[in-house]
Amino acid sequence: MPTWTGVSTLSVVLESGYQNCDIYANGQNRIAVTVSIQPTDEDAEVIWVDPGHLLSRMWLIDYVDESTLSWKSGSSWSYTDSANQFTAIPGSTDSASASASASASASASVSEERAVVSTAENGIQQITFYVYCGSGVANPKSIGVLVRTDTDDSVTSSLNGTFHDKVTLKPRSAVVYRRGDVSWEYARTTTKYGGNTKYVTTDAWNYYLSLDSRDNHFVTFKVWNCFSQSGYQGFFSSHIPSDNHRKNFYGGYVWNQEPHDSAYYVPSDGHSLGEVVNFPDGNKWWDYARIYDRSYPERYLCFTWVHSTTGGDGWHLPNGPLTDWGEWYTLEIAAYDRYGNRSEFWVDGSDIIGGLNLYDTRP
Repeated sequence: MPTWTGVSTLSVVLESGYQNCDIYANGQNRIAVTVSIQPTDEDAEVIWVDPGHLLSRMWLIDYVDESTLSWKSGSSWSYTDSANQFTAIPGSTDSASASASASASASASVSEERAVVSTAENGIQQITFYVYCGSGVANPKSIGVLVRTDTDDSVTSSLNGTFHDKVTLKPRSAVVYRRGDVSWEYARTTTKYGGNTKYVTTDAWNYYLSLDSRDNHFVTFKVWNCFSQSGYQGFFSSHIPSDNHRKNFYGGYVWNQEPHDSAYYVPSDGHSLGEVVNFPDGNKWWDYARIYDRSYPERYLCFTWVHSTTGGDGWHLPNGPLTDWGEWYTLEIAAYDRYGNRSEFWVDGSDIIGGLNLYDTRP
C-alpha cells in the first residue's frame, strides 16, 4: 500500500469560485472555502487518501505568518467543517451563494455532518471548510492551507510556501435592525369556527414580522416569554375586561415553531392552523386560526390577535393556565437574517385590546 509523502497540487478558493469576499463579524456568518489537493506517494504518483484522514491532516492558516486559525471556537477567526443557516456571502447575488443560502435555510439543523466532497478527477480531492469571525474583528484576513503528510512533511499554500493560493475575507460590522427596518403588517384571517355565533364569535388578524429588504430576509427566529403547554403554545397575552359580563376575550399568540412552512401544516385542511381561544372548562370552546398564509413563510414570524365574544355569563376561569382576567408576558423575539445578524424586538402583552404593537426596545 503506497504511503502518502507529498502533494503535487494544493489550492484554496471560495466555494463561489472567487478569491475574496466580505464576511459579517458576528460569529454566525460562515463562508465556504474549498481546498483542492492532489496527494502523491514516494514515487510522486497520485494516490487516493481517505477523506476523513485527509481532513485530520489539513488546517487553514494565516497566509502571511502561517499561524493556524482556531477550530470550532469563538475566537477572532475560526473555522469548522459544517455549514449552518447563515452560510452566505454578504452582498453576493451569484448562484453559488444563493444556492448555499437556500440549502442552509431549508433546515434548522443543516449539515451537522462533515461537509467533505471528494472527486477522483485527475486525482484531485476536495474538502470544504467554513470560516467565521467574532464581533470586533475589523482587519481583512488572507487564508491559506497547511497539509501534513503521513511522513510528517508539511506543505503549505502561503506567502512563503510551496504553493501560493489564498482567499481573503473582509469583515463587515454586524448589523442590528430597528423598528424602521422591518415590516409589521397585519391582515384579517379566518378561523375554523369563527362563524358559529350560537356560542362564540371569533375574529382574528394575523401580524407578520419580516425584514424590509429586497436582497435580504430573516431566516430564523427565537422567542421567549410565552406559554408552552399543549393547546396554549405561543399564547402570551390574555385580557377579559369586566364590561358586558366579561363576554369579550382578547388574546395574543406567536407561532414560533420552525420550519414555518410545515410545523403547523394540516394536510386535511390544506393550510397551517394555530390553536386559539382554548377554554375547555365551562365555555367548552376552542378555535383554530389560519396562519402562515403568505408566500415564503420561512422568512417571517406570524402572530395572531384574537377578539372572541361569548354569551351567557361570559368567559369562565380558571381555564388551562389562565387563573386571572388579565395575564400576559412581554414577548421577546430574536430575529436572524441570512448572514446571522441578530436583532431583538418586543411585543407588549399588557396592552393588546386594540391589537399587537412591536417595539425595538423593551416596553
